[in-house]
Amino acid sequence: MLVRTSPALRPAPLAQLWFDSRRPGGDLPTYEGVVLGRLGRLADCCALISTDEGRARSVIWAGPDFAAWLHDERPELQLVDLSDETREPIENLVQTSLGTGEPAFAQSHRIADGIVMTHRLTGVPLARERTDDRVVLLHLDLDAQRTELARALFGATELGMLALTNLRDSVGAVVDFKIVALNDGAARMFGLPAAALQWRRLGEVIPQRPSLDPVRRLAEAMSVSDRATYEMSYPRSDGTVLHLKVEAGSMGDLVALTVTDVGDIKQREASFRLLFDHNPMPMWLTDPESGTFAAVNEAALDHFGHDRPSLLSLCLADVSVGEAGSVHGDATLRQQRRADGSLIEVTLFERPMVIEGRALQLGAAVDVTESRRNAARIAHMAHHDALTGLPNRIRFSERLTEAFDRHRRGHGSFFLLCLDLDKFKIINDTLGHPVGDALLCEAATRLGGCFREEDCVARLGGDEFAVLVARPARPELIRALADRIIGEIGRCFSISGHDCHIGTSIGIACMGQDGENPETLLRNADLALYRAKSMGGNTFSCFKPEMDAWVQARRKRENDLREALARGEFTLAYQPQIDAAANRICGFEALLRWNHPIDGPVPPTDFIPLAEETGLINPIGAWVLRQACVEAAGWPGRLRIAVNLSPIQFRNRDLVGSVQSALRNSGLPPERLELEITEGVLLADNEANLATLHELRALGVRIAMDDFGTGYSSLSYLRAFPFDKIKIDRSFVSQVGESLHCTAIVRAVTGLAASLGIVTTAEGVETAAQLAHLRAEGCNEMQGFLFSRPIGASQVLDLLSRNGQEAEAAA
Repeated sequence: MLVRTSPALRPAPLAQLWFDSRRPGGDLPTYEGVVLGRLGRLADCCALISTDEGRARSVIWAGPDFAAWLHDERPELQLVDLSDETREPIENLVQTSLGTGEPAFAQSHRIADGIVMTHRLTGVPLARERTDDRVVLLHLDLDAQRTELARALFGATELGMLALTNLRDSVGAVVDFKIVALNDGAARMFGLPAAALQWRRLGEVIPQRPSLDPVRRLAEAMSVSDRATYEMSYPRSDGTVLHLKVEAGSMGDLVALTVTDVGDIKQREASFRLLFDHNPMPMWLTDPESGTFAAVNEAALDHFGHDRPSLLSLCLADVSVGEAGSVHGDATLRQQRRADGSLIEVTLFERPMVIEGRALQLGAAVDVTESRRNAARIAHMAHHDALTGLPNRIRFSERLTEAFDRHRRGHGSFFLLCLDLDKFKIINDTLGHPVGDALLCEAATRLGGCFREEDCVARLGGDEFAVLVARPARPELIRALADRIIGEIGRCFSISGHDCHIGTSIGIACMGQDGENPETLLRNADLALYRAKSMGGNTFSCFKPEMDAWVQARRKRENDLREALARGEFTLAYQPQIDAAANRICGFEALLRWNHPIDGPVPPTDFIPLAEETGLINPIGAWVLRQACVEAAGWPGRLRIAVNLSPIQFRNRDLVGSVQSALRNSGLPPERLELEITEGVLLADNEANLATLHELRALGVRIAMDDFGTGYSSLSYLRAFPFDKIKIDRSFVSQVGESLHCTAIVRAVTGLAASLGIVTTAEGVETAAQLAHLRAEGCNEMQGFLFSRPIGASQVLDLLSRNGQEAEAAA
């Protein structure tokens, strides 16, 4: 059993966990699920091994081919339940790969009914999320048997004449050998037909005498070394005595034995020629000084793609590329060139021989190109994100650790940037995962274009990215770089016919100043990111020590918000909407208020974005809808109630059912309910949300577009859905009559709405001058402090009674 690592592959050191640094609300998949989900058919030959303190513990997942090799297809299999010949190579391989932090390779030798099966195993260490355990990903090479047979052939002697397997007693001591295979020369020495000798015990074939015990002598020789040469006499059944030279080589339980009649060199050479010519492995003989080919077999012609005269005219150097790389034992790893110019990787076996008195070099090769590619692919998958091709958490951890090492050697300060994509979740949920995946790939490309090759841009999972600026830089340059990233990500993405607009929030931390180790630096960059998102997104924030206290306070606010609904801390306030022509109240907009038992009234701008971020807007929004309908049902006449719907609520498949239930339980006529939506609902004309709007319209409720004029494509929304009302954003209303630009926009909106038969409502009307201008521009309804501040439900009837249904203040 031999385990090794390869310097050609550089997998991750033991991975570290990052749950403490994960952005709140993040939901990353396990790393094992990502890797195994992207291996394709290669996964059939793979398995995941869980570990405990650096030792293999159990098989927690196995592909069908690997499970067949184990002879056990249980979902979680303890290694102690496996046979010794299966368990030991796995244990040694896991221990080596975890100890070195690099891929390791091993051979497993299994004997069944006298047949020696040898397989090659590759192990790659991985991190496992949501636990401190480490796991090792194993790959089983089902086609590696020829290599090991060749090793037995060449590792023992020039000619493979017998193949034996160890037979052990209950304590593991070798007590005899079984003949697995032999050639005609060996059969002649024993004086029996080959068929009569195969599968028999060696002790049954060779006479055992006190002075001559060949079985014991061979067992003792193999117990001292895996290679032995000695001479002995063998009395045959016909009375003749042979003087034999025994050359033995062992590999695991396989023993390759050459028993040579010292006086019969010609016969040995003839036997070798037979084996050479008909061997399925590519084999050749070369001159040891010039390297010229002296003889090649048919398999070598196929291997190199030459015909016999062409290959014999070449020397070994003509078909070899680069320097030989040592593998282990008597085998080397080399590249060879075929006749068509293509390169292949081979395991090369070589040994000097004497044929007909001429010194030659015997060589043979096994093509390992595909298995090397598979190993490289596994190593790459262990270090890179399968979707974007960027480095993943494990590789980013390595680069971050390397940067800290350089920093400690006095090579300057480095910066860490944590980013995520604003509004990505809306696009992913509304337009589907294929569009979301394509958007992530394009965003990764744009990010990469902002940095130099020595910097490391990684995808940590979901829409979360991290960048290590792996060169000394001044803070002002990093801030300028953050602005450039925001500009690049802010450009429109054209994905599958959809124009997608997103932003990015960035948290920045400086190595050394903001963290003396990778864990602290990443945590603080994530805190800065969290702060940038709380500022509305599409901006950056540099870490400050007080951010930790701010985040703790924000998390407390989130916990309080989760309990507020159950504790009855929410109430509704109502702001009247005025019919500009009749100068009467035509309806009210329901506005959510939170009265915290300790902190008092909490501004909506502080808790509504938090409710949307955490998904609490769904139960809170459903309560608002029910309560508003119940209270509005007691109002006189045809007064309407307007309720705002968040884009997040449209992800709830039962939104239409919630509206139906609120209307039915309250008895409010559907035409008196007006649902206000924002541009996020109709982002990129999403068909699912459009279908929901049509279902709501079919109930008889009215649909209004809120904050009209502030989006990217407000006019396209009017084409996508026939709204009953559009509400002109207060940013235009506040400057109407003062700004030519704003006045022109208001005039265009009211004119367009009138031509389409859509009612317009102006938000935020605060002065009589604004009212006069809006009336002059043809605005249908007004809403703002000029008429009334939001009032409680108990005050609505008093307001209606006091004003006699007229807004006297606006007259």
